[in-house]
Amino acid sequence: MNTEQLISIREFCVYHQVESAFIEALEHNGLIETMIIEQRVYIHPGQLVRLEKLVRLHQDLAIHPDDMDVVTGLLERIEDLQQQIVRLQNRLSFYEPM
Repeated sequence: MNTEQLISIREFCVYHQVESAFIEALEHNGLIETMIIEQRVYIHPGQLVRLEKLVRLHQDLAIHPDDMDVVTGLLERIEDLQQQIVRLQNRLSFYEPM
């Protein structure tokens, strides 16, 4: 893959003011995937939104990287439940129009 399409972890860390150890901990916990090309670490642009969300959780709420998997699991579960509520409300409105 062309490195021009990838995001350098070094540049990401400088821009977001996080340590590279934070990124390594996220990868170790299976929350993101990095790739090494010519001794430089990169992430795919498709993971950028997720990584930025994890950085905000870490910085704003002081969540330790080792606890991120629990928090992200709960947030994903909440999103699933919210989508399910919307689907059920749509089905209900079909049978009980306002």
